[in-house]
Amino acid sequence: MRRTQIQDFEKIDQAKDLEDLVKDKRTVKRANKKTAKRRNRHYGRTLLRAFKENYSGEQDLDHRV
Repeated sequence: MRRTQIQDFEKIDQAKDLEDLVKDKRTVKRANKKTAKRRNRHYGRTLLRAFKENYSGEQDLDHRV
């Protein structure tokens, strides 16, 4: 299992995809569950920030045909 990468924002199509993408491979090594959840929130915010900066708002027009 690999950690969440910033480039993974490209895999976000719907909001529920964010939960599936955020992975912390060190969860079992964290001091407690609270710190693991905090880390995952950080990863989620980072992905959303990258998504926001790179999202053009244009849909693929080939699918409309």
